[in-house]
Amino acid sequence: MSGSPLAAVFADVHGNYLALQACLELARARGARQYLFLGDYITDHAYPQRVMELLYEARERHSCIFIRGNREEYMTGYRRRGGCQPDGTPWRDSSAQGALLSCYENLTAKDLDWFESLPIYSEWRPQGAPPVALCHGAPSHVRGVMRGDPDFYQELAGLGPDLLLKGHNHKWFSLTYKGKRVVCAGSVGNPITRRTRPGGQEVTELAKVAQMLFLRLEQGRWKPELVRVPYDWQGALNNLKTSGLWQRAAVWAALLRHNTLTGTDPCGAVPSRAAELYRQETGTEAPWPQVPEEYWQRAAEEFGIDLAWS
Repeated sequence: MSGSPLAAVFADVHGNYLALQACLELARARGARQYLFLGDYITDHAYPQRVMELLYEARERHSCIFIRGNREEYMTGYRRRGGCQPDGTPWRDSSAQGALLSCYENLTAKDLDWFESLPIYSEWRPQGAPPVALCHGAPSHVRGVMRGDPDFYQELAGLGPDLLLKGHNHKWFSLTYKGKRVVCAGSVGNPITRRTRPGGQEVTELAKVAQMLFLRLEQGRWKPELVRVPYDWQGALNNLKTSGLWQRAAVWAALLRHNTLTGTDPCGAVPSRAAELYRQETGTEAPWPQVPEEYWQRAAEEFGIDLAWS
């Protein structure tokens, strides 16, 4: 067992089926025996149905554990409310919601039922090896970021396994607290090294690659290996056009392209800046979906986001 990958870990695909495909192929080439999927399989990138096909195929071919993420909960909650958000309004084509709506329209009842069946926490207990805890955000809720959260440390201390694998942050990290270790597996589809800063484009080592984790068992302890995986990133960007996402969610699609090309994350800072610009000019506090498109565009330009599609 020592010296060879025993488990392959996949987090935060976000609809990027070409990135997932490359990671699955690498896992098979390295002989991984267990596949651990940490949620957020869909939304953002185009053609979520192709991600679902790959997941169902993996489920048939390999020993797999799947965890539900917050993006799956977005979809199942929307269906549960009859195609409405908690405030009773439907999603609409816009930079804030167009990618969510497009994703929902391309999922089936089978997909949504499967999401509903997934746990938010599980444990992998391989024979002859220490158990591993699995979640998306935090063991008790899907959106927990964990780092710097006092409630998380208390929750972590109460876990049985000494190792917890998580997703959600999109940025790899490892921390230890009272003998418990947490490893964030990064992101298959939208990996990041840092948040995008205003001004010029910064290109990092996570530009144009997918990201996954392998777990090796060495001297009775799990050793994580973070791997950058080449994939058809040009195809992923082209899919944003052929699917129509560049029109249905104009700025959001441009943010996804920027993330792919730089390995930085504009998807929090740009919408927040758009809301800030709107508040400064109108005196109105508004959540992202209610901020007019012109403010999204202006915020994107401040951060050096290319909004043109040739």
